[in-house]
Amino acid sequence: MPETSASSGASAPLTIDGSLAGRRLDAALGELLPGLGVRARRRLIEGGGLLLNGRRVRAPGLTVRRGDVLRLVESPVAAVASAPWSYPAQQPRVLRDDAPYLFLFKPAGLHTVALGGGSAPSLESLLPDPPRLLQRLDFETSGLICATSSAEGGEAFRTAEARNEVCKGYLALLQGSLETPVTARAAIAMDGGATVRIRAGEEEDAGRWTSFVPLVRWRASETAAVAEALGMPAPDGPLTLAACRIGRGARHQIRAHAAWLGLPLWGDARYGGSGTHFFLHHGRFHMASVECRCLPPWLAALAGLPGDAPGAARRWLEAPVPAVGP
Repeated sequence: MPETSASSGASAPLTIDGSLAGRRLDAALGELLPGLGVRARRRLIEGGGLLLNGRRVRAPGLTVRRGDVLRLVESPVAAVASAPWSYPAQQPRVLRDDAPYLFLFKPAGLHTVALGGGSAPSLESLLPDPPRLLQRLDFETSGLICATSSAEGGEAFRTAEARNEVCKGYLALLQGSLETPVTARAAIAMDGGATVRIRAGEEEDAGRWTSFVPLVRWRASETAAVAEALGMPAPDGPLTLAACRIGRGARHQIRAHAAWLGLPLWGDARYGGSGTHFFLHHGRFHMASVECRCLPPWLAALAGLPGDAPGAARRWLEAPVPAVGP
């Protein structure tokens, strides 16, 4: 179910009239608060800073109706400045200090590093004495990031990656039903561009393969409850909570391989998914004797639904790590 909130701390009501009925939630909010920019509105909604008819919603694309009542959980300025992430309760933090490596948590909706010329906050900019980040995650991807404070640690990490001795485990919500485990070996173009392309032929480097394992499958008749729990529009068909495993990896690798299999991440519009934002979480890192795990913050919302998604995810994260490759 969508989150509820007590009235304390909420703003005065903003009521949807006939002129705004049928509009997207973020567009209607822009009419009611013209001083709030497009990105700020989206961050405010996805960050849980808005109540719709008393319930917290996180989907900017929801359609509003005449008589709907909006309330800000906190003022727009404070919400955007202090919690510009999809799940503000999950702030960036240190997960584990295992010298020379440090594991950090990056929430969804936060950049890993500052974009060129941009002023948006990033994980790196929020660290008082930033270590060297050895990984990057997409803006909407949550999870752990490995960092190091020494050049030797960075060199050892890159050497282990090149030897396929690093295993990275992710959890993803896929649009469609993944029936059996499968490994995507399609080659990915490395020539840049906003959208990653799949090349003809098979990738020889096993570190750039993606394995997908179904953990929980929800039938089309069950997905409305999943969507409601996560504040998303209901999909047209089934959904799958999948475990994904990569080695060295490439930009957008899991997203591109999922789409190539015909099972795009739910909500990943860039790669064919329907919805407003996707759910992808880096939950496990393994390299020699160094390991770190963390569950995605959105998983708790699925507790009590068919399939026991939290339990299935936890069991997968705690299972022995297989070798990368065939």
